Amino acid sequence: MVRERQSGKAYFGWATAAFLAGFVGYLLLFYTAVPERLQIWHAVFIPDWVVMSWVGGDFGRFSVLDRVPVLLVAGSIVAIAFVFGRLTLSFVRCDRQLFRLEIVVFSIGVGLSELSLLTLAIGLLGGLRCLWCFVLPIGLVVALAAWQWKRGAFQQPNDNATGIGDAATTDADWLGRWGLWLGVPFVLLILFGGMLPPWDFDVREYHLQVPKEWYQEGKIGFLPHNIYGNMPLGAEMHALLAMVIMPGERDWWWGALAGKTVIAAFVPLTALALFAAGRRFVSTTAGVFAALVYMSTPWVVHVSVQGLNEGAVAFYLLLAVYAMLLSSPPVGPGCRTGPDAADSGGKRSSVSRSRPADGTYRETTRVMRGRILLAGFLAGSAVACKYPAVLFVVLPLLAWSMFCERRFDWKRAILFLLAVFVACGLWFGKNWALAGNPVYPLMFGGKTRTAEKTEQWNRAHQVPRDEDGRRYSAAQAADAFRQFGWRSHWLSPLLIPLAVMAFVSTRCRRLAWMMAALVLYFVLAWWLVTHRIDRFWVPVLPIVALLAGVGAVWSNDRLWRSIAGTILVCGLLANLLFLVSTNRHDHRHLVSLEQLRRDEPADEHGASRVNAFHRYLNEAVPKGHTVLLVGDAQPFDLEMPVIYSTCFDDCVFEQLMKGRTREERLAALREHRISHIYVSWAEIERYRSPGNYGFTNYVTKSVVRDELARDQGLLRRVPLNINPDIGEVFQVVGHTQPK
Repeated sequence: MVRERQSGKAYFGWATAAFLAGFVGYLLLFYTAVPERLQIWHAVFIPDWVVMSWVGGDFGRFSVLDRVPVLLVAGSIVAIAFVFGRLTLSFVRCDRQLFRLEIVVFSIGVGLSELSLLTLAIGLLGGLRCLWCFVLPIGLVVALAAWQWKRGAFQQPNDNATGIGDAATTDADWLGRWGLWLGVPFVLLILFGGMLPPWDFDVREYHLQVPKEWYQEGKIGFLPHNIYGNMPLGAEMHALLAMVIMPGERDWWWGALAGKTVIAAFVPLTALALFAAGRRFVSTTAGVFAALVYMSTPWVVHVSVQGLNEGAVAFYLLLAVYAMLLSSPPVGPGCRTGPDAADSGGKRSSVSRSRPADGTYRETTRVMRGRILLAGFLAGSAVACKYPAVLFVVLPLLAWSMFCERRFDWKRAILFLLAVFVACGLWFGKNWALAGNPVYPLMFGGKTRTAEKTEQWNRAHQVPRDEDGRRYSAAQAADAFRQFGWRSHWLSPLLIPLAVMAFVSTRCRRLAWMMAALVLYFVLAWWLVTHRIDRFWVPVLPIVALLAGVGAVWSNDRLWRSIAGTILVCGLLANLLFLVSTNRHDHRHLVSLEQLRRDEPADEHGASRVNAFHRYLNEAVPKGHTVLLVGDAQPFDLEMPVIYSTCFDDCVFEQLMKGRTREERLAALREHRISHIYVSWAEIERYRSPGNYGFTNYVTKSVVRDELARDQGLLRRVPLNINPDIGEVFQVVGHTQPK
């Protein structure tokens, strides 16, 4: 016994020393790779600069109360989602032997997906302008849930049980008791950032623009001018629902902010799921570490406040993995994962599967099937947000469902796939009916797709080549390793070092290797088949954070707990300072939203969310007229009807102008009630730059300035005191006023 104790102390000493040495080396790599990370000292030594950035440099712009309607609508969507999901969990018996927090996060996850599907179905039927089309089904579900709750049909949460590592979490472990409060600044940063109007190109091009178009049209249909709007937009349906709910003028704009806030809320929901998973499979302290490490990772905060949907995919991936763990054999000694485990104190039930007459066995089987259905539905919900989730989420979990009992189980696989189809099948059916291709526009052609456009799309989204024309080489693999490990701009110094320590743990080794295998598969798939944008591996970060939680509690020694706690607090502070000081975010969290809508004047750095051309058009275009955008595909902030196209779609300007006489061109412009044309030469030049997406050759300065403006007198340039090589606004000569 003495020898074993001495051996354990030696192992702890060597492991701790190796970690500290490696952590110091990692920090040197981490901060020298991206010098901008060192600007956190600006926030330390010039805190008033940070505070002033919250009000845009002027306390006269301070406003908070205008966020209340946005929060109320966003909160209402999440609350309704909980009711939807809670009823579903009870129906498929997924709520048996779950903690209260597990019931909450699974219910909200399922419910948000169901609300998204409901919005999609009503939109396809053309009911987006009919509030009662939403009130009636939501009211029926809420009434049914209330009736079920009153009659005691909902399973009571099992909050008396403890996880595998809870016994090791002593009363003196302050992180286990109070650590989650350290995440409050990040929750506030995420929610206030989520309520800000969008800056990101993709968000203004389709994440919020497409719901805006569908809402104004009153129905969900095919968009021939926006190829991205025909892909799954499950997370963006919350913005569309918020537009329907939001009262008052500019309901589409305020609804978009509420929907963007819901998308941001996926991050704290994921953190709660990580806390619950850590508590069940490892310990409460491990859950705290996992939640805080994930929520504080700059990549996670960045995509959430920008309105991008990687946070939603990450949430559904984590919950799907969580559900698979609950339906699988235990991942460690004493770890309660299977549906019968909580009844047996963490051990597998002694009831044999060969006794079908036994009521306990039948109940256990129903619970197991329910959790497989839950995992499949959540995996399908990830696909409903983003096509690549088929590869990144569904395929590995399908293999897991087939072989988790170490034998081929086709029944589990069928249940899993059926649930996947329920969650995302309507999106594939929509594209099949409207575009003639269920996976439009990824492959197999479809409506508006030509061989030339397909080649352009494939070229833009192919695996990148190096200088020698190779897609796969040791140098490229090493570069990807460095990006994922420490060089990617928005990484956290906590994530990788603590995750590595998970493999030192002896209590949760099987769980660690399972999660590591999933991370490895995800990163390999990202490197092998995508165009290797760092943001595309953000959805796997919750799994890495869970590994970090395991690594943080690999030892119960008081010295290690002190080291881990100190590193966590310092890392959280460094991440927070980086996020509030980086110049790649809009920090005007306390500026009036109405002022941010117009965004004039610009912020103290001279940047403007709404460019000068769009501000002019919002003021100058007569009511009832339309603007034609050429090159510019970010029309979200324009308040009049807009005609535009992405670089992968037919150029509307070319369709209206090419091969026509002056009279035919004028007639076409009048038919579409176009009074102004905005040409973004900077965007067109960017598209045509080497290695970029490409743009039609028809649109040139010669055609616009010489042929249409000077020779035919069809267009008249509007003087705006802006470099014309950046962009130009033209007024259509002879356009008629609306009747």
